[in-house]
Amino acid sequence: MEMPAASRNEMGMEVQELNKTLMIFRQIEPLLYAIGRSHGCGDEVIARILFNCIFTLHDQKKKHGREKDRHALIALFMKECRGIARPVEGEEFPSVISRMNESEREAVLLVYGAGLSIGDVSSVMKKPEDEVKEDLLRGIRFIRKHPDVEGCPEYHRLYVDYLERSIERTEKVAFEMHIHQCPGCQEDLATFQETLLELREFFEQSHVPEGFRLKLDGLIDTEMEKRKKKNKKRKRTGIIALVAAFLLLFTGFMTDGFASIYYTYADWKNDEDPLLREFYQSGIGERLNLTAEDNGVKITIKTAIADEIQTLVYYEIEDMEKDRRLMVDTENGFTIENQIDFLNGEGRGIFMEEGKSEEGNGGKTNVYEGTFSLPPIVDDTKDAVIKLNLNQLISVPPDMSTPFDIYELNSEGLEMTSGDWSFDIPVEKHESKVMKLKQGIEVEGLPVRLDELIIAPTTTALKYSIPEGEEEEPVSPTFQLLFNSIKTREGAALVNWYSWPVYLENNNDSWGSYQQNFTSLYFDELEEPELVLSSLQVHVPERLEFKIDPTKPFPQVHEYGGGSIVVEEPPKDRPWEVSMNMPVTDKRDFDSIYIQSREESQGGGDIWNDGEIKTIYVDRDGKEVEEGDWDFKEIREGNYPRSLSVKQTFKLTKQGEPDTELRPTVFEIDGYDKDVFLDNSIPLELKKSER
Repeated sequence: MEMPAASRNEMGMEVQELNKTLMIFRQIEPLLYAIGRSHGCGDEVIARILFNCIFTLHDQKKKHGREKDRHALIALFMKECRGIARPVEGEEFPSVISRMNESEREAVLLVYGAGLSIGDVSSVMKKPEDEVKEDLLRGIRFIRKHPDVEGCPEYHRLYVDYLERSIERTEKVAFEMHIHQCPGCQEDLATFQETLLELREFFEQSHVPEGFRLKLDGLIDTEMEKRKKKNKKRKRTGIIALVAAFLLLFTGFMTDGFASIYYTYADWKNDEDPLLREFYQSGIGERLNLTAEDNGVKITIKTAIADEIQTLVYYEIEDMEKDRRLMVDTENGFTIENQIDFLNGEGRGIFMEEGKSEEGNGGKTNVYEGTFSLPPIVDDTKDAVIKLNLNQLISVPPDMSTPFDIYELNSEGLEMTSGDWSFDIPVEKHESKVMKLKQGIEVEGLPVRLDELIIAPTTTALKYSIPEGEEEEPVSPTFQLLFNSIKTREGAALVNWYSWPVYLENNNDSWGSYQQNFTSLYFDELEEPELVLSSLQVHVPERLEFKIDPTKPFPQVHEYGGGSIVVEEPPKDRPWEVSMNMPVTDKRDFDSIYIQSREESQGGGDIWNDGEIKTIYVDRDGKEVEEGDWDFKEIREGNYPRSLSVKQTFKLTKQGEPDTELRPTVFEIDGYDKDVFLDNSIPLELKKSER
């Protein structure tokens, strides 16, 4: 007997609605499978939970007409997994994640698995964004393979925003200033980023086993058969074929991706850039003049130059309707579609170079000229093309004397211009000149090895090595050397301050290899080259443990690093709060220290100090400068202010909540940091390399 038309239509509608739900699920199926495994669930359990979620949402839409978005589907699935989660032994990512606590696991899975923003995860988890970031920080520390690397705890809260490119501009420059001066934070941030990249790669490459799909399809098939019988339908429909078709849908997950891109903004020029002119005259690069127009703005790609250090693109932005200059939005408005054709480019950030004034740009008030730099092209890439998309520009404030002024403005104070400017930019990779050094020197009694100088068309790179030390309890100072320039008889290659020394590798001889970039010397005669030093950043592993003795009078003084730590008497109404001062004197050897309570170090990550560290900044001349008054021109020349710790307070929290029963009494210091300003230069002994 044939099914009545009403029943056929009703069943057809149900299949259609189910297909909509399946469409969304199939798009995120690999993620959901990985989430299930990360809760310690096996294939049978994951298939059953996923099946329940599919039909729960399907039935809700039928009854209430509610359309569930992707976030809601993920939240429902994680809620179902949460109730049966169990820890699993093993070193694979799902096993390690399964051993986290609930909130850390969910934050890591949603941000680095699902690719949701912090704001979206805050909505899904129903908790403030700051708490989500704390969960992420603890989760990544739980996963990573370098538990002994800590960095400065007062800067931990910035890691997530910095790597997600969502940090406020003023905080960003202050954080980068600190990183330049703190080898511990450099290593800590590098291992943190390494873990994030590995975690994202794991989720991107996640796949669903065929056996699992068969289990799930079988459950869906059986359920649909039951529903057909309830509607008196006697013949099977093509639901399984429809479901199978969705298996071919998108199964990967895109992340922010090209985190290794960084931008530099060249001079606002009166005429064509001198280096660009040299490129054209020597046959390196060609005039492209590719243009794209949208929303009254024309962007011109002048040329692209590639070498083994970077890929440099020269561009111009002209506002054809308004009297204003526009620059690329370094945070949000830039995408490279074919990022796979570029090397990883570790250690790179997003920075702007100092530029000339409006008058130096020929008086043009509606034109901005500059460059952006990408990592080098993969060697075996044929007919390389940069597939570039720009979609947001920033209006340069009229009173901005250098692009650094952008950092002093909040995003709300910037005028944005949206549009769609797309380019296919052809580029050819050019060879570099490599000069061997193999030159040993001493800086303030500390050994440094100068290994190699790479003279690339777009930049100059110095490779050097410093001792790393392999002892578990270091007794010798560790340090980082910062440079000013490479001088020659003709001129000088200035250090690219925004590309701080990048760690390359351990040479298996207790020395670590680094690379520092300078401006290009490609067209210069290398006569009497000298390496001009800027400063030395030293960590001294001087340990100290001290106690607060409530039976003795306050303040209580403890000698350390040529100076002193003065413990003030806790307030009568808040005896759990502790405050310490570090007076600045001529004999004090340390610049900055971090004091940790025994409760923190033994708290397994549950106990944190919610107190503050007060810091003052002193320039090369010994003058104290406010954080907002840094002279970026001086910094550009390597004159970084010293960061001096003067006060630290303690307010311990347990699992994010204040705990007045936690009263720190024992304190530990692992060592201190100091900066030494330098003004000497080293003659370079160059030898042509065979490579």
